[in-house]
Amino acid sequence: MKLVCLTNDDGPYSIGLQKLAEKISERQNLVVVTPNAQRSATGKSLTLNRPLRVLENHEINGYRLITHDGTPADSVVLADSMLEEIELFVSGINAGGNLGYQSLLTSGTVGAAMEAALKGYPALAVSMEAGADDWFNPNGPRRSYEIVCDLTMTVINKILNKGLPLGIDLLNLNFPCETNRDTVIEITRPSRVRMRNEVEERIDPHGRTYYWFRGVEVAGKEGLDVHTVLEKNKASLSPIVLDCISEKHMQDLKSFMS
Repeated sequence: MKLVCLTNDDGPYSIGLQKLAEKISERQNLVVVTPNAQRSATGKSLTLNRPLRVLENHEINGYRLITHDGTPADSVVLADSMLEEIELFVSGINAGGNLGYQSLLTSGTVGAAMEAALKGYPALAVSMEAGADDWFNPNGPRRSYEIVCDLTMTVINKILNKGLPLGIDLLNLNFPCETNRDTVIEITRPSRVRMRNEVEERIDPHGRTYYWFRGVEVAGKEGLDVHTVLEKNKASLSPIVLDCISEKHMQDLKSFMS
């Protein structure tokens, strides 16, 4: 059995994390290291301006649970310091999709996987699309996770058995709302954006102006993660490469500055 570290950005009581923890721990040694509460949209941020405190460290349901008061990426730093011989970091299952670079660079779920990849670990971020009522809801979407966990385990087992393909730092796996036994995992590229972000000006009960973010969906093209999950109702698996600057980019910039 190999040691897998599981984290998320929705906290230890997230149904997605709990269901996936149950499934992984059936086949592998598992340690769950996670923030103690909701930390969505924290990206790869780290706790640098105050002490980071571990709040729980005990056995539960057949695996070890460590909670702390930091960010999802802090989970990786803690695990790397406290544990030995970690074979894989998994982050999720997030309550809501993480589609496109716009989400990849914002998501705490993906941010934790990126932190793991930067430390040299293979990493997998897992998310499940949700309706607006379930965004940032650690208990949603309110459907069975059994199928999603089974499909996720096929990817986890391949990584544990083969390692990631050469040059790929991490994988980003997204499931549609209506995942079933016939759902296919399609290899995709991340979209650039999923939504056009806007702010809406409002007035609070005290007459003060405030602003609320809202997003307008942007249609995705064939072969991109947004189109695959939202239009084709298939699961999307995207490779993420952190060193994405090519030699041509370097030469083009030298020419630009000459």
